[in-house]
Amino acid sequence: ITMPSSIAKSAVLLAITVAFMEIGTHAERRIDDDSDNFGDQDIYRAFSMSEGFWLHTQNFRREMTGGRSCTFFQIQHIDQNSMNYTSYYYLANGRRDKMPYHGQFYITPMVGYVERSVSNGLNVSKTAEQWHPSNYKLIYSNYKSCLILRVVDFERMIGYACMVLVSDPPPADSSMPTDCQLKFRNACYRQRISEQIYEKSCTKPTDAE
Repeated sequence: ITMPSSIAKSAVLLAITVAFMEIGTHAERRIDDDSDNFGDQDIYRAFSMSEGFWLHTQNFRREMTGGRSCTFFQIQHIDQNSMNYTSYYYLANGRRDKMPYHGQFYITPMVGYVERSVSNGLNVSKTAEQWHPSNYKLIYSNYKSCLILRVVDFERMIGYACMVLVSDPPPADSSMPTDCQLKFRNACYRQRISEQIYEKSCTKPTDAE
């Protein structure tokens, strides 16, 4: 085999490999915008199923929030346009802290030929933690016990960051609901990272209201 021939074959193999990688990448994100899934992506309905949610699992390594645990989101007000909520969490030193937010629901830009009729995105107010993401869209909710959010503006994950929230009270065995597990693996497992944040020992904040 001559050198030019080897180079040509290597180039073809690389092109095929990249093509398959692109197919896998696009397939993972397509669930967000596939009109067949629009019925599972009503973000107002998803957040209306409970007054509180636990951050259960995420698919990215924590840098700024590595010492935090038992993150709980308490909704104070919600309507079809927006919601006010507070995030409660324990710091590494064991002290519980909280952060208030205002979120605005919106419809993401149309992809393909089917237009959405309800909001599937959430823009959240900036806080003192300027590094904190503020743009999310709903990938899936069963409208009973869980929802999966895509963290849109997390640059390090180039659009593939995900967070799973479970409604309060959470499952007794602390596991993620089965249907959410399946969607999570399909839409959020590109990096093969799945860190469970919620633990059985987590307790709801006494001042959450």
